Amino acid sequence: MVSTKYPEIADHGLIGDFQTAALVARDGTIDWFCAPRFDSPSVFAALLDADKGGRCRIAPIGTAYETRQIYLPDTANLVTRFMTPEGVGEVRSRAHTNGPHLRLNR
Repeated sequence: MVSTKYPEIADHGLIGDFQTAALVARDGTIDWFCAPRFDSPSVFAALLDADKGGRCRIAPIGTAYETRQIYLPDTANLVTRFMTPEGVGEVRSRAHTNGPHLRLNR
């Protein structure tokens, strides 16, 4: 599990659609995302300001878990896997366009 206020950049996976991108930390948090383009204002910016930057997090309750991130083979689909004493859960993240609109799917 990522345990610092500002995780290392290497502790993030990247999802994007060629117009913008999001950084997903190993703890399941989207720490950076600007939409609909790279030069747009940020929606989530915890990577720059953990207290005021905003984030989106999907993760188990508590701290008793380990995490791993992998990309599904030959895709840009990021899988964040949570292993707890009770079992295993996954969050699959990807970005894609739906006509002129960007969607982050989790």
